[in-house]
Amino acid sequence: MAQLDVQQKLAILADAAKYDASCASSGTEQRDSSDGRGLGSTAPGMGICHSYAPDGRCISLLKVLLTNACNYDCLYCVNRASSNVPRARFTIDEVVKLTLDFYRRNYIEGLFLSSGIIRSADYTMEQVVSVARKLREEHHFRGYIHLKTIPEADDTLIAEAGKYADRLSINIEVPEETSLAKLAPEKNVRAIRRTMGRLRLKLDEAAEKPATKTRPPRFAPAGQSTQMIVGADGASDQTILTTSANLYGAYRLKRVYYSAFSPIPDASRALPLIAPPLVREHRLYQADWLMRFYGFDVGEIADGHENGMLP
Repeated sequence: MAQLDVQQKLAILADAAKYDASCASSGTEQRDSSDGRGLGSTAPGMGICHSYAPDGRCISLLKVLLTNACNYDCLYCVNRASSNVPRARFTIDEVVKLTLDFYRRNYIEGLFLSSGIIRSADYTMEQVVSVARKLREEHHFRGYIHLKTIPEADDTLIAEAGKYADRLSINIEVPEETSLAKLAPEKNVRAIRRTMGRLRLKLDEAAEKPATKTRPPRFAPAGQSTQMIVGADGASDQTILTTSANLYGAYRLKRVYYSAFSPIPDASRALPLIAPPLVREHRLYQADWLMRFYGFDVGEIADGHENGMLP
């Protein structure tokens, strides 16, 4: 891997993180302090996205990967092992410094950190957790932290991630197990769901009212989320929504994010040549909202539509 400065790494690793929708972007009016009458900016910069805090506030986050090098060869991922893209890797201290510098300049209010899998799941998760630990314990950072969880990582690392993060997420990737086996053979849907279950248990424990004055340990107070890629396989909207309903019920996820498949360079023949229409992603979010906030079930939304696709 060539020697790069921090700005070059940021350009590569912020761009590589843009495909993860489980840290959602949201629009706002553009404001900046170039006229000298204010502090901070909402104009988009490298690695800065907008997300929602648990109380509904729209907040700006530094959204980056620790590295886009990866042992896995998921066909839909631009950072897969066989992809011919520039590679970069931050050190723990570089991510910490970037976060603090951006925060002090009022560019961001928090951090979204993910990573390609390097060496092993445990090693990668330890690196990700180390960033959050250093921010919280050494620099007393009080901003929002969202960490991507590696499903195969040791339970002690998952518990430590929840100690420092506000939200944790694990991407289910595609709605059907057969599709995941075909498109991402190194990933295991049972391991993903098992880790989601472990997270739910820890979240439930942290939310329990203590019988004594001893409070349970802090654990990801903003809960857990996931992402599904739409259009990379042949799954219908009804199948996607059925999977989402199951995830909400079984693991009490805060959000399922839907990310329209985007064709990538040197793509596998197993993938479609064109992206699905963005309105499909939009309809899934509308249906998801009906399920989460208005009590509709999948049958009421999707039954009767041709091939299980929303209008």
